[in-house]
Amino acid sequence: MLFNSLILLLLSNAITSRRDKSILYSRATITILLISAFIAYDNLYFLFLAKGVGIFGGLFHTTATTNFFHLFIFLITSKEFSSPGRFLFSKLIYYGTLLLNKMGEQFKIIEYSLIILFIVTGSVFLISTSDLVSIFLSIELQSYGLYLLSTIYRDSEPATSGGLMYFLLGGLSSCFILLGTALLYANSGTTNLDSLYIITSISDVSKENITGLLY
Repeated sequence: MLFNSLILLLLSNAITSRRDKSILYSRATITILLISAFIAYDNLYFLFLAKGVGIFGGLFHTTATTNFFHLFIFLITSKEFSSPGRFLFSKLIYYGTLLLNKMGEQFKIIEYSLIILFIVTGSVFLISTSDLVSIFLSIELQSYGLYLLSTIYRDSEPATSGGLMYFLLGGLSSCFILLGTALLYANSGTTNLDSLYIITSISDVSKENITGLLY
């Protein structure tokens, strides 16, 4: 639901020419988050989720606990979008742009809702992940949204320099994550967290060696 809605919003951003897209996207994002929250709340009462269900070949593992955290993220994000201050700010900027032609155009942040949806999608994936590969992909999906969010005010030099520094440090940390994942896969032959737990439980490798391998 969340991923499909994000794709639809990206496509609508490419084909529409309306000037009030920031307001429309904020309302659409609130609707998407509330529907996703309702789905997560409805899934809390499924009995087969008590022990968890693996999806996408074991890349993700959904339980009642993960659905509860999904519900929490959806509600908090929708509350941020529906705050009266942001709504009034968007309305004033919109009408100011219409009245003063190009005045206030630089303050209309159309991509804000899309970036937040990318971050929320990465957070939801990270909560439900059960594989080292999906952990890396979820972190990267969330991180790229944060990189863009930190540089969203393009005319601000501190925002641009801070976003560039954040991007470089994030790229360095991603290299270390990939290096650790490659070492674990080379020594165990798997990237699944459950399989790694079983290997460390039945093998003769000491905990000190496992800890050193993780570092």
